[in-house]
Amino acid sequence: MIYSQFQHNPMQNRFSGTRGWLAFVIGLAFMTLALVALPFLLLFGAISFIALSLFGRVFLKRQLARFQKQQANQEFQYSEEFQETVYKETPTSAPRQGRTFEHNPNEPV
Repeated sequence: MIYSQFQHNPMQNRFSGTRGWLAFVIGLAFMTLALVALPFLLLFGAISFIALSLFGRVFLKRQLARFQKQQANQEFQYSEEFQETVYKETPTSAPRQGRTFEHNPNEPV
């Protein structure tokens, strides 16, 4: 009785006939399509990566040049303003002096 359970394969009922052949053909087509399409996907990815890296370098170089130009313009404006304030001061004004306070640890706060 136990031996009779193992005489037939339970998978045979599931994938037999037209369903089995259809599953086999779909699986084979999927694997073939994946193997044929994979090189093209890799090639597309490599070309995209190269194009984006080149575009990124050109774009970042432009942005860096624009930023440096703005920095140079700001420094030039600051230097002009500083020179104007230096020349506007009168030599008769007394120089500003700060005061220094020594810390006395014995003094209460």
